[in-house]
Amino acid sequence: MEELRGSYRVHFGLALVLCGVDLLCMVSTWLPGEYTVPRWLVLGLSVAVFPVFAVAFIRSFITGAGVQLMGQSNATRFIRYVLVLPPALKLTYAFVICLAALGFATGTGAAEDVKADASGYYYTYWDKTADPQHSARVELTEPEYYEALKSQLRVFSAGGAVFHAFSSFLVLASASAAAGHARTAAERS
Repeated sequence: MEELRGSYRVHFGLALVLCGVDLLCMVSTWLPGEYTVPRWLVLGLSVAVFPVFAVAFIRSFITGAGVQLMGQSNATRFIRYVLVLPPALKLTYAFVICLAALGFATGTGAAEDVKADASGYYYTYWDKTADPQHSARVELTEPEYYEALKSQLRVFSAGGAVFHAFSSFLVLASASAAAGHARTAAERS
């Protein structure tokens, strides 16, 4: 991975560190009791996905890596690129994908948009069976509220982890393409 230099190295490291923090936040939702990680951290990590991914996406198209690896006709090139990654990086990406899939699977069933007010814990949904349609309120107990809140934050964290991992992959592919362009230019001169 000697092609990771300068800003590519910083961007790659930032994306992987944010992915790791997302995974830690997600794993903490499986702990018993109340949720211990601050909600602002999970929401902040979810917002951080946008600039990190956007810059990685733009870099991939500037260097040509996005065109070379993504698309229907480039599946074999994509697979060959993944196969030449270092084993530790392959395991890292596989671990992130499996853990995020587990987070999505265990979080989506109970991830209602829960709320709390002076009258108690609840979530609302749009009742389409009533005429006229209206918003209905479902009361929750305190443990149900905390479980639903943890599920909701688990889904946010899993999504952020996947996007941060994909961002690091795009940065790595962009760095490889940029290094390939530099080697080609040096050979021509």
